[in-house]
Amino acid sequence: MGKNYHIQVDSKNAILELLKAGKSFEKIYVATNAFKDPKTLAILEEARKREVPIIKVPRRSIDRKSRGKGTKSVLGLLISENSWSLDELLNHLFSQKKNPFFLILDDIKYAQNIGAIFRVAYASGVNGIILPVKKTSYIDSEVTRVSMGASERVPIVEMSLFEAMKDLKKNGVKILAFENEGEFFYKADLTGSVAIVIGSEDEKISSKILERVDGRVSLPMREGMGSLNISVSTGILCYEKLRQEVN
Repeated sequence: MGKNYHIQVDSKNAILELLKAGKSFEKIYVATNAFKDPKTLAILEEARKREVPIIKVPRRSIDRKSRGKGTKSVLGLLISENSWSLDELLNHLFSQKKNPFFLILDDIKYAQNIGAIFRVAYASGVNGIILPVKKTSYIDSEVTRVSMGASERVPIVEMSLFEAMKDLKKNGVKILAFENEGEFFYKADLTGSVAIVIGSEDEKISSKILERVDGRVSLPMREGMGSLNISVSTGILCYEKLRQEVN
């Protein structure tokens, strides 16, 4: 595994999902006047089972720490351990006799989209997401909240996308780009080891990346409709791969 870092999680749903998945928290803050609703009680129970320190603080202290909207009563400090090298992840998958199914995110900007992509990726069996390197992590409290903790459950690789594509091809992984001009997704062969490049809705996939892919896939659109939300499109592609492999 690669570097570890901390993420503040102020969504009760995400905190509970991550605790149940056995993820590590340094501590969990609970407002002293928090209403003990069933979700808060479940969080406290799971935290005690895992010997996570529970710290009672004034609600205004949690509000100051939280980056989300509205007042909060619970905040967790997650120890993120979800950083892989590509070689490490490929070796792990091959040792389990699994075909790599990766998403490559080319400069997707909005936390809502990134979080939704992680959630659908986890649900549909994606076993790795490759992100370009940048100064600050793509995974923050908002992505963790939107993904309901899935951003800690789908392995993440951060590296040059060009290097990643080269290494994937060496390991027999077919690389497809999601593009308007591509073959309709239900006609394309998505079975086996596949990586799908997903670009932002604003700028699409860079031409340099498109030069290096093995093919392009698209969704049919009615006239006058340019595109769907990128996380919706990603979900359609992921579940089409599942459908093809079941059949």
